[in-house]
Amino acid sequence: MRYFFFCTIFISSWFVFFLGSNFAFAEVRDYAHAIVTTSTGKKISVEVADTVEKRSLGLGKRSGLENGWGMLFVFEKRKQHGFWMKNMQFPLDIIWLENHRIVHILRNVQPEKSGVIPPVMTPPVAGNFVLEIDSGRADELKLQVGQRLKYQF
Repeated sequence: MRYFFFCTIFISSWFVFFLGSNFAFAEVRDYAHAIVTTSTGKKISVEVADTVEKRSLGLGKRSGLENGWGMLFVFEKRKQHGFWMKNMQFPLDIIWLENHRIVHILRNVQPEKSGVIPPVMTPPVAGNFVLEIDSGRADELKLQVGQRLKYQF
């Protein structure tokens, strides 16, 4: 009986670890693409994180972004969505938006340090979109609070 219990636990764990994680990871890699256009007409290609799984992984565990790309997080509800740099390997600019209007920008947010739990960054106002781009890109694009962005899904 003890052997049967051990085998059941071992096989179940193996199934969840190998098959379950691959299934979830494969689902997360399938991002839709969109275009974000700034008020000056500059275009940013983005991957769209529009599910809990995609938003949870975000840009974590990647070595960087494709040149000129970003990630647009889409939320169903308008609130002060918190972000952190868990599993990040490169710095970002993080832009919170309420619909199309920029409401908060954090520039040059650094990845987590090994062994340190990264802080959660929360904007002072509510929003329903968050744009993550390479560090320094918000300055290059001259992005400021109050500006409007357009989305083409």
